[in-house]
Amino acid sequence: MDNNLNFDSLVGRINLIQDALQAQAAHAVNLSLTARNWLVGYYIVEYEQHGEDRAKYGENLLKKLAKSLNRRGLGERRLYEYRLTYQVYPQLGSIVLEYVIKNGQDEILRLPTAKSDDSISLVEKLRLSTAISVTPQEDWQTSNNSLFYKLSATHLIYLSNIDNDLKRAFYEQEAIRGCWTVTELDRQVSSQYYEHD
Repeated sequence: MDNNLNFDSLVGRINLIQDALQAQAAHAVNLSLTARNWLVGYYIVEYEQHGEDRAKYGENLLKKLAKSLNRRGLGERRLYEYRLTYQVYPQLGSIVLEYVIKNGQDEILRLPTAKSDDSISLVEKLRLSTAISVTPQEDWQTSNNSLFYKLSATHLIYLSNIDNDLKRAFYEQEAIRGCWTVTELDRQVSSQYYEHD
């Protein structure tokens, strides 16, 4: 430590600490939101495919789920976005699992699956489904690590709405390379940057 700290040095160091640690905190929050979104989407899809009482809720599932949850950030539109994010990015399962376990939140992965008599833990089930369902990555695809660690939860929600896989991968990679905000990403998509490149 520097014992000869003057006032300007003090201001500089505090600004440096604030900027660095605030950015780190924001990144950690974003990773948690991405993991939350993916897991919520996973559970919704799992329920839609295997839930014993799924016919009871039918097409109004998200509306009824949002009403029953009654929590900020878990409205019908958000639940739809989380489900879509999972459907577009199922390959993030192993990274989400690693992240959740690494951060000491593995108790949320021990919840029963849609079938209460299913003895396979969520961890085992996700590892198995990720290994089976994900085909080898093509050269043009964005790496799973980049998707999870370099794009925000909001980026992934936005990108999930792009139907064309090549077009989506193009925008994923450009957003990462150019450090685009979601606003900039939207501007580029709206200007049909992909079609003109």
